[in-house]
Amino acid sequence: MGDVSFRGRFPVVVGIGLTIAAAYFFAAEIGFRVAFVAQQVTIVWAPTGIAIASLLLCGARLWPAVWIAAFAANALTAAPLWTAAAIATGNTFEALAACAILDRYARFDPALKRVRDVVAFIVIAAALSTMVSATVGVVALCAAHVQPWQNFGVLWFDWWLGDAIGAVVVAPAILTVVRRDPAWSQSWLTASMLVVGAVFAADLVFGDALGARSTHPLEYILFPFVVAAAVREGPAVTSVLVLCVSATAIFGTVRGSGPFGAGDLHRGLILVQAYMGVLAGTGLLLASAMAERVESRRRETQAAEEVRRREHVLRLAQRAGGVAVFEWDFLNQVALCSEEFFRIFGLPQRDGVISAAEWGQYVHPEDRARMAAHLERVLRGEEAAATDYRICTPAGETRWLAYSGQIQNTTAGPRLIGTVTDVTSRVEAAAALRVAKTSAEAANHLKDQFLATLSHELRTPLNVIVGYARMLQDNSVPADQRQHAIDVIARNAAAQSQLVEDLLDMSRITTGKVRLDTRLVAPADVLNEALDGVRPAADAKSICVESDIAGVGTVLGDPTRLQQVYWNLLMNAVKFTESGGRVSVQLRDDNGYVETVVRDTGIGISVDFLPFVFEPFRQADAGPNRGHGGLGLGLAIARQLVELHGGTIQAWSDGAGRGATFTVRLPRSAAG
Repeated sequence: MGDVSFRGRFPVVVGIGLTIAAAYFFAAEIGFRVAFVAQQVTIVWAPTGIAIASLLLCGARLWPAVWIAAFAANALTAAPLWTAAAIATGNTFEALAACAILDRYARFDPALKRVRDVVAFIVIAAALSTMVSATVGVVALCAAHVQPWQNFGVLWFDWWLGDAIGAVVVAPAILTVVRRDPAWSQSWLTASMLVVGAVFAADLVFGDALGARSTHPLEYILFPFVVAAAVREGPAVTSVLVLCVSATAIFGTVRGSGPFGAGDLHRGLILVQAYMGVLAGTGLLLASAMAERVESRRRETQAAEEVRRREHVLRLAQRAGGVAVFEWDFLNQVALCSEEFFRIFGLPQRDGVISAAEWGQYVHPEDRARMAAHLERVLRGEEAAATDYRICTPAGETRWLAYSGQIQNTTAGPRLIGTVTDVTSRVEAAAALRVAKTSAEAANHLKDQFLATLSHELRTPLNVIVGYARMLQDNSVPADQRQHAIDVIARNAAAQSQLVEDLLDMSRITTGKVRLDTRLVAPADVLNEALDGVRPAADAKSICVESDIAGVGTVLGDPTRLQQVYWNLLMNAVKFTESGGRVSVQLRDDNGYVETVVRDTGIGISVDFLPFVFEPFRQADAGPNRGHGGLGLGLAIARQLVELHGGTIQAWSDGAGRGATFTVRLPRSAAG
């Protein structure tokens, strides 16, 4: 709430608290003098505004001053002391609630320089929080039998109206004077004249001079004063003016004069308070709107100054940063250019003239027609003189240029004066950014795709294992089928183990933690072992596996990792070959390399997917309804392991449905 710091200043706190209590008590005594419905209930209650303004400015820590003053004022009435304490509690909580809500939720500025602050104050502090005090006070009076319950509605309305108008008339005057914006009127004479004039007019309207004898709504003559104060002087003077007019109007009405003084005084006070509420609300809203306008103009002025300063700095930077300047003569079709202009175009640097024909010669062929049309529209005033275009330098380099200028009509004809900047790096950076964004989006999509595949591939064998394990636990598997169930569990466990091992292998490879146990290895032996490992899977699909393995010497490598490479290639061929198909393996010597070729008659690889076949987690049938299992890591692992052995691996396919060929080349050992 309040932003005043009292740390280490206890005497100051006490002094301010006593001042608040005294002002509250004095205002309460004045208010009780016009309490006509009940001794404790009055339509004129300025203490509410004093309490709210004090806590907003000084903080909630000063609430005891409000409570003590409220208790003292009510204790002097005919109500019991406990009733006075209850009323004081309601009055204090009313101010605390208003301040807390305004500070926490409305981001309230006590200076009331924004329309939103005025609206929040009127709604929260004046209209809503005052209901707390009215409700607590009237309930306490009726419960103590000081007032009858049948008068609850009348008492509550008078109490609420007095507090609400006190808040909207008194509090803004205190808040805005303390937080007065020095940007407003510097002439106290003008402000004083407005206030004095308004008080004089109010005395004429609500005094004996005119108000009691006129049948016309003279109270409206006060609105021009409020409007003038709001427009010229701001929230502070407007609030003080309204407060002074309110005091004058209430004084005149109590004396029985003015447009609301005739007849029942209670009714007259209700009318004058309602009138003052409208006057205060109108003045505060208009003053805050004007304050916002003044602040907006001030910021616009500052922004304009900042723009001018930055433009000056920009001109200096352009001069130092290689920005070319030109003046284009449309009539003679020539341009007078700075030295930097010729440097950008890759021409000998000079200050001189370039013709339209020479300039057009260097403009990129694809941009010539566009630039010619653009300059025609600029000359007609149909388009701003600014665009980007490409040029081809004499060295054959393509550059992007950005020009900006302004048409000036001279006696010698229209001229375009502007600057040219080489923005090739910016355009290339933007293109690289687009590529990076596309790559990032693709990688993100690939990650999501991989996670979906991984969850599916891990869950499938796990479901089988869990299912058969439960059946074995429940003895629901016939005795003659138990071995089959165990075989199924073992097979799916092995499949899951292979998936996990592939993930670990990929992780070790990408982090550089794979270590090869290299020795002289006979590729033929390793390949035969891999063939023996995949034959059961091939036989299960009636796939014919043909091999042509010649003695090709040795290579320097890790036999376990080489077998993993061959096994991945062979299993990949078997998995993607339909039943009854064929897989062939050939091992041969090729100019110092041991070359292994694996061919199949399977589903093949599309031309679009072929460049990505060795990338991790990439699968041609990567949708939710994939026809083949796996994580898409086998070929990626194979490529990494082959490259660790100093070899290469390639894939080829004539297209979907036409089989695939994988070729591994490993450097032959000198000892072999």
